[in-house]
Amino acid sequence: MPSLKIPQARMDWQSPVAGGVIESAAAARAALDDLGISFEKKRGTKLYSKFAFVITIPKGSYVFQFHAKTDPPIMIETWETEISPGARMSHLRVEGFTQDQRDQVRAFLERYRKAVGRDPWAFTLGERSRAGYLLPEFGRAKRAWTDFGFDTKRKPRRPKAGQP
Repeated sequence: MPSLKIPQARMDWQSPVAGGVIESAAAARAALDDLGISFEKKRGTKLYSKFAFVITIPKGSYVFQFHAKTDPPIMIETWETEISPGARMSHLRVEGFTQDQRDQVRAFLERYRKAVGRDPWAFTLGERSRAGYLLPEFGRAKRAWTDFGFDTKRKPRRPKAGQP
């Protein structure tokens, strides 16, 4: 009797990330290069809605796409949304990976984090104040990174030189 191989379910991961979209795209490229994964760059547009008073306004966002040549292929996207005047938020999405590729995606996210130079879930006070302190994206970012095994707890501050 011939055996039938059942394909694994494909998974997606998405998170708002601190910093700009250009830095996010550069970090994604550096992380893929560091892992030695060949990829193809593409550009696209993503539609989203922005609230103004009680009306939703459709907007478009430029998307940087990286199609990793793995088996099965993984797509990594980063884009930026305008939350309010002067407040923009970048997003990172990894799409189409399987449970067997989860460790590879975790390694990519770790290298992405190092390439950005800061914790992607740790938004600065200025970023929070421009966007709105109670915006749910800040919590979503921490949960998404925690779900992938990152320690997102606030680290204790180091004392300045000359202080106990």
